[in-house]
Amino acid sequence: MRKLLILTASISLMAFAQTSLAQDIAAGKTLYIDNCAMCHGAKGEGAVGKKLVGDAAYWDFAVFKRTVMEGLDDEGKQMKIMPVFGKAGYYKPKGGIATDAELQDIQAYTKTFGPAE
Repeated sequence: MRKLLILTASISLMAFAQTSLAQDIAAGKTLYIDNCAMCHGAKGEGAVGKKLVGDAAYWDFAVFKRTVMEGLDDEGKQMKIMPVFGKAGYYKPKGGIATDAELQDIQAYTKTFGPAE
């Protein structure tokens, strides 16, 4: 009986974790489309902005956050066309400053574009 309870609890926990992840990716998709896709492309293929597929999506979170919030690339160099969302805020919702959770959601969504290169 005890093994059955442990198995049931484990399965429930895994289902909850997958649901949470799906919600995070959905929130990240919305934020990405509203604030990033115009420069980085619908699937991170790059356009005016850097290609994200297989690269920036897999940066350490601190580097990803610094890039979005301060406009610095993975080598710490100022990017010429990257908005500084830490000062200007989102395009949508207008002026909103990204939280760590939202940035993690965006990064999780960009990982759906493809594997690390």
